[in-house]
Parts: sequence; structure tokens; C-alpha cells
Amino acid sequence: MSKISFIDLKTQQARVSARIGEHFGAVLEKCDFIGGAFVADLEARLADRAGAACVTCASGTDALVLALMALDLQPGDHVVCPSYTFAATAEAVALLGAIPVFVDVDAVTLNIDVAATAQAIAAHEGHVKGVIAVDIFGQPADYAALGDLTARHGLWLIADAAQSFGARTAAGPVGSLAAITTTSFYPAKPLGCYGDGGALFTADAALAQRLRSLRNHGQAQQRYLYDAVGLCSRLDTLQAGVLLAKLDIFDDELAARQRVADHYATQLGDLLAVPRLAPGNRSTWAQYTVALPAGAGETLAELAQRRDRTVARLAARGVPAQVYYAPAMHRQPPYRDFPHGAMDVTERLSASTFSLPMHAYLDGEALGTIVHFVREACDDSAPAV
Repeated sequence: MSKISFIDLKTQQARVSARIGEHFGAVLEKCDFIGGAFVADLEARLADRAGAACVTCASGTDALVLALMALDLQPGDHVVCPSYTFAATAEAVALLGAIPVFVDVDAVTLNIDVAATAQAIAAHEGHVKGVIAVDIFGQPADYAALGDLTARHGLWLIADAAQSFGARTAAGPVGSLAAITTTSFYPAKPLGCYGDGGALFTADAALAQRLRSLRNHGQAQQRYLYDAVGLCSRLDTLQAGVLLAKLDIFDDELAARQRVADHYATQLGDLLAVPRLAPGNRSTWAQYTVALPAGAGETLAELAQRRDRTVARLAARGVPAQVYYAPAMHRQPPYRDFPHGAMDVTERLSASTFSLPMHAYLDGEALGTIVHFVREACDDSAPAV
């Protein structure tokens, strides 16, 4: 059997290489490296999928910064966000001189906890300007409840959909569920380019126009006139060509990811805590993240050590696994002085979770091998009774 990849970009590349070559050839012939027809085509296709206007940019992190700039975030303002997430969520807030307020996540979906968010808004009343929800591992957050909560308090809501573009809830697709949605096209994402790239989605035409200006130095509609201080954050045309080619197979890959997730859930659900989707939700399965159940009397430190031993045993058997968000953001040195509430679920997840190989090109043999060695590794590292 061939080597098991955590994310298999090589097999995907073989599938789309001809189309990407055509796109690159067209770009090189026109020498149209910034903007142009491919970027316009990509934004139109992404907007159609999301049900909202699309503004591409240079990275998912830039997308968050641009969203906060467009919403006029000021130094000292507070923004509620989960601690169980990648650094970019809080980083964008801090870069603008504002204050991230970290909250716990839901024990079932692993997304931002609505009750904890309400408590943080009350605790920092008058200072909180908005909420950034994160669609962790590909499942959308509870935007219906979050939308009601933020509307009651006159706050804005951003969806950090870096991992979830292509997912949906009963209310609609990711991109249409918050005032602004941001996403990332980092190569490892379900829809990734061959470098950095990102996009924002909004149904507000004026907000979309402001984002287009901000990504291009704050330029007004007339060149070399500026409405605001902005960024240089344009998606280049070659990356748009990559994404257009990958969009042609995106739905097929999402279906394949779902089959992998179903297999893992069936084969490992008796041994590990496996992901559960909220009713009506569809995930992109950016990662398939499982958790070791804690043993009787086992401390979080002991649980984390056992998790790390399990991951090491898997690596020794040729099964790559990754640990994400340990420690969580409220424990990271640049962020630990920012305010946070109780983090019971986040602390447990940081000690117990690890992610298994997840991509569209895992065949039955590879899945059988992964499941076999996961069960073996968990047995080997089980806590003493």
C-alpha cells in the first residue's frame, strides 16, 4: 500500500493539472497577473455558491483584518471570539489595537458557545462591538442563535469560515449566514490554491464596495485617489486560475470527504468521541477530529500525555495524525493577558483531541489501515484500570 497522506495534494494535482496548465498559459500570454478575467470569474462563481457578493483578497488572515476595518473596529474595542481556534481569529483583532475576549466552545459542535458569548457580552457591556464565530473543522457555527444575540445588543457578527467554505446549514450556505463571512484558500483547505489566498462574502452592496477599496490601498473608484487607509491584499490571477480548476471538482471532493467521515464514525464511534453535526448542518470536513475519553480519575495533563502517546504510536505505524489548538489561544503567550471566561470544554479538547487523515482520495485499503492502527494505538495507550 502507498504511503498514507494526512492531506493528499499530489493526487488532486494530477486530476486538475491539465486545466491549471491551460489557465496558467492564458495568464502568461496576457501578462495579466493582478485582477483580470480569472479573478472576476472566480468571484462570480464563489458568489453564486455562497449567495452573497464575493471580494477576494491575499489570505484568510487579511480577510479577517479587512472585515474588521470595514466594520470600523477601533483601538480598545472588544471582540468576542472562541479560544479553541487558529491564531488568525484573535490576531486580526489584536493587530488593529482591539481586544479579543475569549470564550468557551460547545461540547458537541466544538464551535463558539452561544451562552458563553452572551455572558461575555454582559460582562464587557458597552465595550463589545461584535462577535467572530469560527466554523471549526468545517462545521458552521450556530448562526441563527448568534445572529439573534448580536442583533439584540446592536453588535455585528463575522463568520470566520476559513475551514468551512462549501458547508451549509438549514438556513443556507456558508457565506450567507453573517454580515461578513471570511474564508481562506491556504493550500490545505478543502478549496485551496497554490499559495495564500482568501475571500470575503457579504450581501450588503455598500460593504462589498468598501471591502474592494480597502483591499486595494483604500483606493476610490478613480485611480490614485483614496477614500481610506487600506491594505495591499489582492488575489493574484494565477491563484484564481488554480481555484477555478479546483472548483470544477469541488462538489465531488466534498462528497468523498463525507464518505470518509461516515466510515470513521461507523468504525471508531465506539472507541473515541467522534464529530457530531448539528441538525441541518453539512460540514466540509476540513479536519476529522476525534477525542480520547478521559479515564477514571485521569487529570487533563495525564490525558494530554496519553493523547500524545497515541499520536506518536500512529506515526510509528505510518498513520499521520495532527494535534490542533493545544494550547488554546487564551494560554498562548501573546494572548494570555486578554480577558476570558471559564474554559472547561476548551481545556478538555486541547488535552484530548487529535485529527486523522482527511481528504477525498482515501481509498478503502487506506481507511482500513488507519482504523486498524487507531484502534491498536488507543488500546496500547489506554489508562490503567
